[in-house]
Amino acid sequence: MPHDLVALGLNAVDVLIRLPEQVKKDDKQMVDSLTIQGGAPTASGAAGVARLGYKAAYVARLGNNTLSAIAIDEFRKSSVDTALVVRDDDSQPALALVEIDPVTAERTVFIQMANYGFLRPSDIPVEQIRQSRALLVDSYDLEATEVALQAARGTSCRTVLDFESGDTELMRRLMGLGTDAILPIDCARRLTGLDVPEVILPQLAALTRGQVVVTDGVNGSWAWDRDGKTIHHQPAFRVASIDTTGCGDAFHAGYIVGILESWPLRFCMEFGALLASRVATRIGGRTALPTREDLPDMLRSEVSEGLRQKLAALRGQS
Repeated sequence: MPHDLVALGLNAVDVLIRLPEQVKKDDKQMVDSLTIQGGAPTASGAAGVARLGYKAAYVARLGNNTLSAIAIDEFRKSSVDTALVVRDDDSQPALALVEIDPVTAERTVFIQMANYGFLRPSDIPVEQIRQSRALLVDSYDLEATEVALQAARGTSCRTVLDFESGDTELMRRLMGLGTDAILPIDCARRLTGLDVPEVILPQLAALTRGQVVVTDGVNGSWAWDRDGKTIHHQPAFRVASIDTTGCGDAFHAGYIVGILESWPLRFCMEFGALLASRVATRIGGRTALPTREDLPDMLRSEVSEGLRQKLAALRGQS
């Protein structure tokens, strides 16, 4: 049976700690919040889509070691299909230490990529991508990403780009292969040399025939409406943030659910923002990812009537 989503890119294991308000250096301290879970943008995006009942698979290069075992187990906990994982004894995920400020919820992330299993073009499951409904890629393995995007060309597969960093010219070129580019504001600025979303979006739209969206955390997200030559702004849902890890990944997951359900753009963005706000209330990017059964608990006064109806219909399908 074809997948609803095939995702690939950076794969990580996160060690997350919410620091005490007073850190005693050169000493031992008890902490209330310390957890280990799977992480990285497209990996957590795939987990978010799978938790909501869709058939999602992840492509990664993993070995026979502790970090790889954790990554595989974390995918399976979220019902992400691991059949497309390439096994390689010498490879393992990235390891990230995430320190979370107890007052501001801001993160400091330390990443180690020793023996990381970078994807190779030959690892890309071309036929599975061609048969899938959506593809989610990032900019960490750009050669492999290009093979995946080329595989989807000429098919009905929607291709969602979650670019953060990498070779600027190659990212600009690959923008032309995607149907939906959802970029954080920092990456959008690097690609255009411009500053604010209202100016950036028309320039990004010139790089692709697809949809372009720019995200900026608590400031919300912006999308370019080609037909009306206008910009749609989706505000962020305000919550008491505990940890912002994975909020952008959750936005992508919500957006992908919207395109799988053929929702209008505004509801894709609104659901992405709603998922991101939920993730911010717990430690770790996957802790608060919902199932369909959780959808009624997510409704807030700010949620539009249109999205309420769509979430009720989605809940009724489970």
